[in-house]
Amino acid sequence: MSEFNMKLPRDVLFILDRMNESGYSAHVVGGSVRDSLIGRPLSDFDITTNATPAETKAVFEGYKTIDTGIKHGTVTLVLDGTPYEITTYRVDGDYKDNRHPDSVTFTDRLEEDLARRDFTVNAMAYDPTLGISDPFGGREDADRKLIRAVGDPRVRFDEDALRILRALRFASVLGFRIEDATAAAARELAPRLTSISKERVYTELKKLIMGVDSRKILVEYSAIFEIILGGLVIDKLPEKALFDKADYYSRLASIFLLNTSEPAAYAEQVLNELKTDKFTRTYTSSVLSAYEIASFDSRKAALSTLAKYGKEVTEGVLALGILTGRFSVGESAIFADALECGVPYTIGGLSIRGTDLIALGIKGEQIGEALASLLTAVIDGKVENEKGSLLSFIKAEYGFTCDIK
Repeated sequence: MSEFNMKLPRDVLFILDRMNESGYSAHVVGGSVRDSLIGRPLSDFDITTNATPAETKAVFEGYKTIDTGIKHGTVTLVLDGTPYEITTYRVDGDYKDNRHPDSVTFTDRLEEDLARRDFTVNAMAYDPTLGISDPFGGREDADRKLIRAVGDPRVRFDEDALRILRALRFASVLGFRIEDATAAAARELAPRLTSISKERVYTELKKLIMGVDSRKILVEYSAIFEIILGGLVIDKLPEKALFDKADYYSRLASIFLLNTSEPAAYAEQVLNELKTDKFTRTYTSSVLSAYEIASFDSRKAALSTLAKYGKEVTEGVLALGILTGRFSVGESAIFADALECGVPYTIGGLSIRGTDLIALGIKGEQIGEALASLLTAVIDGKVENEKGSLLSFIKAEYGFTCDIK
């Protein structure tokens, strides 16, 4: 196996050098090592060390440190506004809640720290002088594009059930395959996901859905997703070429659209149970509600759809329709023309205001009704969007006989 030289930012090298000069060992660990090996962009750099949190803080006296998770050995060092987590080598205690260790014990052995981690590709550490530390074959698994649990996968998932979704997420995002024993354990212990925080489940799900292999993972592990999606069985998804090009919300909406008879209501219920943000819930259900009704087969139809659902939801409907094959590129062009043609699709785009209608004697709720009627008339081509024409039209609609001023 060839030598591996990881390119580290200046601040990370500074942290490692300072720890070493102070008599401690320190390594970059986890995802950044994995991503460097497989040629992915690097962002976060976690550091592991045999120094205790108190010793780490002493090494960086004079610098800003935060006791992020000092109980579990983590100190955050802030350099030029960028946070770096530095964690003491540790051995985890029992996981009685299927999520967090009840206790941790600090150790001075790097291998013991790596042994507690979830997957072999995340259980590698790097030191610029010593090179890569890989006691569990993570580098070979990265070369084979394989997600494999460190040790017994049942033990890993029994400790922390969220690791089941993490396995699926890594496979989706990295385009890796899940090793057979790890996959079998994930399926067997998946019911334990019901004990995990819904927010954490959704965080993993969102990342997974946007992975390069998400379509494959969603179908291959549909029994696991059935548990977290309120019993929804994923039997069908859009074709891969279209799915891979789609944005997150279109992918998410298509899961409900193609696998349940009442997609809008089902999506709203599931996304509410997953405690997603309000926008995701309301936007997804609104797009699904409008999906069967919306039309883009003419400029008038596109403008009517815009008037009924608004630009944001209408764009979502069109994107979902292109993903599922309901709408064509030609209809997308018609929609673009409708946006640019100058015909208003909102009441605010009319050349008349409520005060103009009040002057005619229209009052209360009738003002909104009249404006909506005028917008429909403009979209239908019955009247020009010009103040005088609009006033004449609404006067005739309401049967006024007085002169228009």
